[in-house]
Amino acid sequence: MEEPQASPSHSDSEHYREMVRKLREIARQFRFRGARQELLKLALRYERRADQLDARSAPAISDQERD
Repeated sequence: MEEPQASPSHSDSEHYREMVRKLREIARQFRFRGARQELLKLALRYERRADQLDARSAPAISDQERD
């Protein structure tokens, strides 16, 4: 099991966003509406997680810019 990182990086949120793009692409290929909806819901959760990581790292970035 992975240990949580002390401060999330921009690459963490980008990883989630890449997974979002892939999940949405896969969802477009599904014939079954239920499966497609599950993938789209998962993509939405990943997108929200990426947004949270970006928001968490934003103050740290602005603090560095002031120095």
